[in-house]
Amino acid sequence: MTSTELLTVLLETSVASSVAIVLVLLLRGPVRARLGASAAYLLWLMVPSALLAVLLPGPQLVAVPMLAVGTPLPALAPAGVGVNLVIAWPQWVACGWFAGVLLMALRLFGQQRRFRKALGVLQQRSDGLWQAGSSTGLPAAMGLLRPMIVLPAGFEQRYSPLEQQLVLLHERIHLQRGDIAINAVLALLQCLYWFNPLLLLAQRRCREDQELSCDERVIARMAGARRSYGDAMLKTGLAQSVLPVGCHWQNHHPLKERIAMLKRPVPGRQQWAASLLLAAGLSLGVGYAAWAAQPASAAPAGQTGAQVYATFIEATLDGTTQRFELRQPSGKPFSFSASSDAGVQWAAEFSLEPMADGLLKLQGTLKADGTLVSSPTLLVAPDKMAGLEVSTADGRSTWKLQLRSAPQVAVANAATRIMVEPAAADGEPQVDRMPPPRYPATAVDNRIEGKVMLRIEVGADGRPTDVKVTQSQPQGVFDAAAVESAWKWTFVPARRNGQAVAASLQVPVQFAMDEETTYSESSGS
Repeated sequence: MTSTELLTVLLETSVASSVAIVLVLLLRGPVRARLGASAAYLLWLMVPSALLAVLLPGPQLVAVPMLAVGTPLPALAPAGVGVNLVIAWPQWVACGWFAGVLLMALRLFGQQRRFRKALGVLQQRSDGLWQAGSSTGLPAAMGLLRPMIVLPAGFEQRYSPLEQQLVLLHERIHLQRGDIAINAVLALLQCLYWFNPLLLLAQRRCREDQELSCDERVIARMAGARRSYGDAMLKTGLAQSVLPVGCHWQNHHPLKERIAMLKRPVPGRQQWAASLLLAAGLSLGVGYAAWAAQPASAAPAGQTGAQVYATFIEATLDGTTQRFELRQPSGKPFSFSASSDAGVQWAAEFSLEPMADGLLKLQGTLKADGTLVSSPTLLVAPDKMAGLEVSTADGRSTWKLQLRSAPQVAVANAATRIMVEPAAADGEPQVDRMPPPRYPATAVDNRIEGKVMLRIEVGADGRPTDVKVTQSQPQGVFDAAAVESAWKWTFVPARRNGQAVAASLQVPVQFAMDEETTYSESSGS
């Protein structure tokens, strides 16, 4: 995973989980009042549901959206450096995030260690429980791999027999429900999303609901011991240090809220069933919304495998320029070569991969006489130019490359392919934005293919001022769809003496059914 992909995943999951957290914070109070503390605790399932949903493959669309446009990279990069420095900022941000993860992990590890050290010497009792040398923050359930219940010093002297039974039941419920593992997941999320203040608030509120829910379960099993249970709470010492992976009495424990909750009726079976249905429904709904909100990826009907891209290349070798076009599936390497007048044999090999944020990554190698000169990586928006310049070590030969890649667009159950070669001179219009035309339904049903040649007058503002069909086959089938779409296209206007001027160009549009062949032709005037 590249730095850009990592940052994209972090941003998307952070936004999705934040929305879920806000929803839980709004609902937990009313839900607790109507259905009980356990119902409020179950609401937190919405957070991992939203987070995991974003990590799933996004929804697939049969129709590919319009070609994405964006700001291209600077055209040139010095020899020997490549263009890696141009995209260094995602790497720096990723390094900063990773440093934050390490610092937060060290902080939580320190808290865990301080809590454990404050317990003193632990001794296992004959009943399988553990006795600590101190009483601060105890009793507690701790130990992720080997869960155990740790009792405070003087446990039997501090608590009555009934209070001892209630306290042990509380800790055993923590173990039975896997609350230690849940708190470990919360600690992990706190490390990964240390930059999100909402997550820290969510971690505190979730652990509060965890304790309230555990209290509710204890009272449900021993309904006649509310007063004794409240007395046991008052006798428990608060911890001076947090226990990230474990269940204990923290120094910011909601003691008053817990004691007040003992006066509430215990939820019955109907309320418990309603709690499960509510939590499941909300978790599935939030998860689906987070999944559906992802940008849809293209899935051309009737086609399998990688998306095919057309890459236009302008190579200037020691002042001599060549222009050509290559077509290849994403991920499959493509190569080209050239010889300079000085006798230097240049060779380039690139591969193209679409990124999660809509950019395209061109990565490859440039060699001169078999010696590696540069290993560039370029991030560029589809149909936008990116470039680099490399030279031999002795300066005998310089190769400048300009590359522009665009996906071949598929629509409905057919493929509408629009390919426009780069203008041969700066005085001709260049394509800027080109949403694909719709494939007429009647043509799809009858599997009709065809081609339309458009002549487009482009104004000085880059917008079409006139669109005409100069040739079509079969006549009249695709004309309206092509013309309708062409009026939505935008161009980089032609320039004369540094000023934008009106000009025209011809654009061939081919409508093909599940074909890989393309038609490529253009001319300007």
